[in-house]
This record gives sequence, structure tokens and C-alpha cells, in this order.
Amino acid sequence: MSKQERIIHTSKRNFIIAIALLLLTNILMALTLSTLAKRNLREQIDQRMLDISNTAAYMLNGDELKLLKKEDEGTESYNRALDTLRAFQENIQLDYIYGIRQMPDGSFTFTIDPTVEDPGEFGSPTVSTEALRSAANGVAAVDKKAYTDEWGRFYSAYSPVFDSDGNVAGIVGVDFDAKWYDDKLNGNRTTSIIILMTALTIAIILSFVVMSQNRKRFSLMMKEIENIDLATQSLSRAMMQTSIKKLDELPDSERELLKTLADGEENKHSFHDEYEEVTTNLHSVCRKLDKYARYVDSNLYKDTLTNTQNKAAYKNAIRKLDDDIKENNPRFSIAFFDLNGLEHINAHYGFEAGDELMRNAARILKKVFGNDNVFRVAGDEFIAIMRDKGIVDMDECFQSFDYELKLFNESGKISHKLGIAKGSAVYDPNAHESYRHVFIIARENMKKNKEKYYSSKK
Repeated sequence: MSKQERIIHTSKRNFIIAIALLLLTNILMALTLSTLAKRNLREQIDQRMLDISNTAAYMLNGDELKLLKKEDEGTESYNRALDTLRAFQENIQLDYIYGIRQMPDGSFTFTIDPTVEDPGEFGSPTVSTEALRSAANGVAAVDKKAYTDEWGRFYSAYSPVFDSDGNVAGIVGVDFDAKWYDDKLNGNRTTSIIILMTALTIAIILSFVVMSQNRKRFSLMMKEIENIDLATQSLSRAMMQTSIKKLDELPDSERELLKTLADGEENKHSFHDEYEEVTTNLHSVCRKLDKYARYVDSNLYKDTLTNTQNKAAYKNAIRKLDDDIKENNPRFSIAFFDLNGLEHINAHYGFEAGDELMRNAARILKKVFGNDNVFRVAGDEFIAIMRDKGIVDMDECFQSFDYELKLFNESGKISHKLGIAKGSAVYDPNAHESYRHVFIIARENMKKNKEKYYSSKK
């Protein structure tokens, strides 16, 4: 074999290796984005389930619920709770919603079940899951594994109902069909398969072109590699836009980042040989993969409607605070917020009007309390966790909040007035054993503020 033939042979072999590496990178990118998107979707579904169970639990009277017995069926207090659960059963996409009570021996039984056909009998046992036990301890949770009972196979969300003393008086369970849940999580597999098959098809075609063409065609094949890079950008951009957020709903900072990802990188480098070109293109794909991964990861903890921190981020913050309470003596305060009249707005003007109020409320909260400190924890409820803030600091924050809310309502930007009930509490190491104790006080203060608001309306 002559020197020239060896060079041509080596060039083809190395180029095929480069194609294989590029294919591997594309597959890795597709799998990474698919995994991140699936994880994000799971958190969104879990959050939707928790929003429903939390809202239903919040609407029930814990003091009445803990006293209910089977013989109370038909009484005013029983029917009041039954009607609340039935409203969710009939108006929201779910399979079952029902009440649960923990017995002294640690087992769980049904209480109120609004199901028309074959309801769970009051006092009959129900399946115990890790999420149910968590709710019994006062923390709402969603099943991570499906369970099977006589009604079928389900994933469930459980939320505690508290009495006026802050004790768990009962539990609201919400069932979602396991097949529906799993189908939702697996729905992005088709997109991943399209990406992988497209990349694989292009790579195979290019490999045959490389093997069938001589060295004079090498430069044309390098252009095909650039086309692979462009096709990968297009497919990745489509996945991101459908699985994360709509571009026009993002704040300016994230909108510019997404535009940067979508625009790609213009390569004006002059190459000394084809090997340098292959290497440079591979580096470019890796850089884009890193940008995509970082962008997706940054949105895993954002609420899609309000762009505040979501429930997953809130749980992480609580966990850190409780660890800090055990080991140190942290200084922090929390503020609890709940929109006034949102149910009326949704009922009379539609959910779009309600969503607009939610977004504007979130903007005001983030402006006053900081983007990283505001969490949407359920429905129209927000919590601000303020590190190194005491009573005086929170009073100043609330004054700023009232001022910003007044400015917004006077601006006439929307046709409905924005009302937000608020309450706060400051951590006292001598009085509070955990974050939840501070949370309960802040929530009660918010409820008092809400009652005062509605009293003034009357």
C-alpha cells in the first residue's frame, strides 16, 4: 500500500470514528433531554395531584371531620364534607377522592366517599402506602409506586386535614389511574425515538457516502456533518419548547437564554485539515448539550404558571431549614399568602382571568421578597422564606408589599382588583421545634387576615 493510499485509508477510518462519536453524542443528548423532561413532567403531574388534594383538604373543617362517625351519615356536618368532596369528584379530572382516618393501631380506614357506585364503606380498611403515612404525620405526599386494591391500580396523593389546634384530623386521598399516569410519563418516548432514529439514519447514510466516495468528496461530507449539527439543534429545540415552557411566557432573562440556545453558534473558524474540523464540530455539539442540560435543570424547580419556585424547591428549602434547626440556631421568618376571591373570579370570568391574577400576584411577591424566596405551594397559596429576617424586617417587607399591591390595583392594568391575604411568623428556638411549627402560626395569621378582609367586604 502506497503512502497516499495509507493516508486515504487512515482518513476514512478516522472520519468514520468521528461519525460514530458524533452519533454517540447526539444519542446522549437525546437521552439526557428525554430523562430531564420526563423528570420535570413527573414533578408537574405530582404537583397537580397535590394541588387537588391540598385544596380539598383546605376546604374541609378539621374540627368537624375528626368527630364524624358512621352513624352521622345524613347529618349537616357529614353532608357538608360530602358535598365538598363530591364537587371535586364531579368537576376535576380524577378517578376517586375520599376521606381517610388513621386508627389508634396505625391502620387506615375510609370515612367519607362521594363515589356513586361502589363507594368505600365508612370504617372499612384501606391500603397503607408511604405517601399515606406521610400525610398522617402532617406532610402531603404522592405515591412513587402504584398500588392495587379492589377498585383497580392507582397512584394517589394524600393531604392532611388539620383541626383548629394544628393536629391532623383526617386525610384527603385522590386517586389517579396508574395507566393514565404511566402513559403521561412515557409520552415523550416517541420524541426520543424520532431523534435517535433521525440521528442514526443520517449517520448511516454518511458512513456509506464516506466509504463509497474518494478523498475529493471529503469536503462535501464535512458539510453533511454540519447539517447533522443543525438538525440536532432543531430537534432539541422542539423538545425543549414542548416540554418546558412556551417562549412567550418566560421572563426576559430566560427568554434571551432560550433564544441563544435556539440560534446556535456560527462557526467562522478556518481549519488546517479535516481532522481539526471534525474535532471542532464535536466540541460544538458538547457545548450545546451542556447549555441544554443546564437550562432544563434550572427549570426543574420553577412553577410553570407563575415562574416562582415550585413545590419541589419548597420541599428542599424546608429540608435544609429543619437540618439547620437541628444543628444550629438559624434566624428566619416565613410569610404565608393566599389570594382573596380567586374562586369567584374563576367561576364568573374564567380560569384565564384567575391565572392572570396569579401571575401578577407572583410578580409583586418576587419583587418584594426576592425571586429565590417565593414558593407556590398549592393552588393560590404562596410562601416566602426569608433567611436572616426578624419581626422588624418582616414588618418592613409587608409595608412594601402593601404599597406595591396598592400601586398595582391603582394602575388599572387588569379589570379585577387583586386581593392577597397575608400572615407571617418568626422562628423562635425556644418555642418552635421545627419549620412546621412556624408554618402553622404564619398560616393562622393569614387566615385571620383573610377573615378580616371578607368581614370588611360584608
